[in-house]
Amino acid sequence: MRRYRAPVIVRAWLAALLLTLLTATIVGAQSGNSASGAPPARGQVSVARLNLRASPSISAPVVTRLTQGAVVQILAVSADKRWYQVSTTDAGQGWLYAIYITPVGADAAPLAAAASPTAPAATSPAVAPTFAPGAVVATTTPARMNVRSGPGTNYPVVASAAAGTQYEIIGLNPARDWYQVRVPNRAEPAWIFASLATVSGDLTSVPQLAEADLPAAPVAAPAPVAASAPAAAPVAAPNTGTGFGYGVTANMWQGDKQGVADLVKQLGFGWVKQQVRWEYAEPQPGAIQWQEMDSIVDTINGNGINLMFSVVTSPPWTRPTLGGTGGPPEDFQLFANFLGAMAGRYCGRLQAIEVWNEQNLRREWEGFPLEPASYMELLKRSYNAIKGACPAMLVISGATTPAGYSDVAFDDIDYLRGMYQHGLKQYSDGIGIHPSGFANPPSVTFQDWESGNYTALSHVNHRSFYFLSTLRESRRVMEEFGDTAKRLWPTEFGWGSTPSPFPGYEYEARIDEATQARWIVEAFNIMAGSGYVAVPMLWNLNYPRDTEMGAFAIAGRPAFDALRAMMGR
Repeated sequence: MRRYRAPVIVRAWLAALLLTLLTATIVGAQSGNSASGAPPARGQVSVARLNLRASPSISAPVVTRLTQGAVVQILAVSADKRWYQVSTTDAGQGWLYAIYITPVGADAAPLAAAASPTAPAATSPAVAPTFAPGAVVATTTPARMNVRSGPGTNYPVVASAAAGTQYEIIGLNPARDWYQVRVPNRAEPAWIFASLATVSGDLTSVPQLAEADLPAAPVAAPAPVAASAPAAAPVAAPNTGTGFGYGVTANMWQGDKQGVADLVKQLGFGWVKQQVRWEYAEPQPGAIQWQEMDSIVDTINGNGINLMFSVVTSPPWTRPTLGGTGGPPEDFQLFANFLGAMAGRYCGRLQAIEVWNEQNLRREWEGFPLEPASYMELLKRSYNAIKGACPAMLVISGATTPAGYSDVAFDDIDYLRGMYQHGLKQYSDGIGIHPSGFANPPSVTFQDWESGNYTALSHVNHRSFYFLSTLRESRRVMEEFGDTAKRLWPTEFGWGSTPSPFPGYEYEARIDEATQARWIVEAFNIMAGSGYVAVPMLWNLNYPRDTEMGAFAIAGRPAFDALRAMMGR
């Protein structure tokens, strides 16, 4: 399984800062530059909350947040006319994105943001709308698509757009998978799903809104994104009694299952995880191919080892309009039905099912909004199907992978918080996470780097690069929502070591095999002593060494021997 390599938010911040330093120029708008000698213009904040930044860039530090209705003095406008330099009563000077400022006073008109349409959208499809120079425009692609009041399928539909409809993009949500757009004859901005539109213009110039700046979510329960009825209430209370155990992910599919069982017993571990690709298991509707799963369950159960299946990908027949296999089915209940059949068939011999994997990455959630509410609809259905077939089966939420915000990722800690906001506590026995360490030791934290007590050549300037920081922050979210009786399940963690890393994994060349072994043992010891981790699944036992996963494999390497010694073998 590919790792998410670096939070784009960090790289984007550096790029944007450099761009700002090289290109930003300011056009005077103070009264001294006005031919009429009029006093500086004033403007009023038109959204719930708006960041006042230190320079005209969405990556610049936030000075403060202004609330809707706040009045500011407009001192200058940036050369691209997208930012106003302003003076505030309480926070001094800074920069605001112009599209969210409504000028007040007769002298404000010349400073109006240049990004608004110069003419309303025409009612006739034969007449295209016109936009100001530099505007970023989205063109819808489906025959008919919904335009919503907020960035999510749980928000009301406010309009319907035919294929080829054009809207000016004026904002992005934090995950960058929804566009905030201007809709003709509508006072408030609206939102369209980014994957269903093409873009012309520089999307990097469009501001990314903070969560606090988004429209309030509807009070009613989120509308289902799947075709069938919404998920019902939990059919069984979560089981929170699991203690600590030692596990490892193995590659047994069409492989040497007994050989894997022998290696796990040599380690002294009690758990093994196998990834099951649903697309292989049910290639045609209802025609589940049980043979390979039967063989894995029979072998591992026969050797007295606990087994987890992590189920991912969708058969093409479940995504007739979306295509591909890298996302959930168009009807979430189809996936739940498969997991229910799995739980019923293997009840008492399969101990746990992980429901999907790394759903905060675009490549794992193709075709659907990259948001927690969407995944939680899948989890709720799956939980009920599994528990209905086998109440004792442990249901582990799909593990989030460490990431910042980008156009392909949703910050994993914020995503986990969003899962809790949509019912995670009631629909899980354990909380899946992937606390990767990249090239950093397991005991080092992001705070160590921030304070100057730690440095490395790369992968240091974001929380997601640190095993212990991700572990602790994930637990804090559980505490925030009162889910402390439950435990974290790190269903993947580990460190790769190879002199010839694959592109994007160059840091692995700096980790020798002795260091790999030492860090893995140290990580297990940290988790064993935490009191809030259940069963960590080391990534991995035996993936082929000539693949990018092979750098993490421990079979036949010092890490294997170090783990045996740790277990007293």
